[in-house]
Amino acid sequence: MRLDDTERDVMRSLLPGEKQLRRWVFLLGGLALMGGCDGGEVQPEERPTFSKDVVPLFQGSCGFGSGCHGTAQPAGHVQLTLGSGDAATLLARLKEKSVREPSLPLVDPGNPSGSFLLHKVTGDYTGLPCAPSACGERMPQRSTPLPQESLDMLELWIQQGAVLE
Repeated sequence: MRLDDTERDVMRSLLPGEKQLRRWVFLLGGLALMGGCDGGEVQPEERPTFSKDVVPLFQGSCGFGSGCHGTAQPAGHVQLTLGSGDAATLLARLKEKSVREPSLPLVDPGNPSGSFLLHKVTGDYTGLPCAPSACGERMPQRSTPLPQESLDMLELWIQQGAVLE
């Protein structure tokens, strides 16, 4: 179908000018690029820290002091106390191999699924050589499971490298 001159003039009058069209293209393109930013990178205030987030989780549920993992002979040979207040020592202990599942460290920085501690607090031993009974009970033992928010925070901390701060 061919347009005659009159039809062509009508079409041109309905369409924006070239400059205006370019402005719209740039504006919409810029908006599309900004809309593509999903905020996937975690902001610093969203990053869990060892001392403000992870240690309090242990204090409240893992038996600091006289509890399960805070005595001279801790349950499962896992000592989760700060002792003299040295967070670096506690973090180093968390990176040691698990007694129950020696193929995994308690915490494998950057690898939540390879962190035995996360398996223990979720109670999910799927795919582990010790599964199911030899892995032991979900932690905290004989107590209310950790809230999903705490599990998510712990997983995120491990995923982000399980750093001291």
